[in-house]
Amino acid sequence: MKRLLPAAFILALSAALAFPASAFFEKGEAAFAANRPQEARPLLEGALAEDPANETLYLYLGIVYQQLGDREKAIATFKRGLAVPGTQKDLLYYNIGNNFFSRGEHTAAEEMYTSALAVNARLPEASLNRANARLALKSYEGAIADYTLFLQLRPQDPQRPRIEEVIRLIRLSLDDEATKRADELARQAALMNEVMNALNNAGEGAKNLSVESIQVKQDPLDVDIKD
Repeated sequence: MKRLLPAAFILALSAALAFPASAFFEKGEAAFAANRPQEARPLLEGALAEDPANETLYLYLGIVYQQLGDREKAIATFKRGLAVPGTQKDLLYYNIGNNFFSRGEHTAAEEMYTSALAVNARLPEASLNRANARLALKSYEGAIADYTLFLQLRPQDPQRPRIEEVIRLIRLSLDDEATKRADELARQAALMNEVMNALNNAGEGAKNLSVESIQVKQDPLDVDIKD
């Protein structure tokens, strides 16, 4: 369950713009919607230069950089977007998380998904991808909680059977680990008992020594006195 969702692409497309469109923006958005990132890149860069206060442009351009494989620039662009007043901080954090996840930086990804959910607790993609990050980090209880949250937010999601199976397997793994830990603790306790019993038995067999019980044999000194 480590596959990232392309939902950010759809979410970004559906965002409403509160700024007048320029020729750069209109053509760049059209190329972006048509999934032509090479064409969209210079157009969206031009649009952003004209209108650096347009939060949605940071989303579009960041995703374009991501599509072109420049994840460093994608992350930097999304982060710049966070500094702009707007209502899409959850999507910016979410996309930063996706790029960290793709680079194998699961701790950073988890932090970004957590930030996205702090802004919008009902962003299902963030809960699912945070579950994937936590699974990679072996934070199993947290992964179960996030998978469960996702299924609550998206009860009819087609991935539901797979997610439920992952939850079941995680729980089996946790139960197995708990059994192993309990067995190991029992083994250690039994070993400690054996050691203590051995020490006690050794103490019972030992004799207490006293001054009276020590017999000192003194041989007469053979002194040869010469005149």
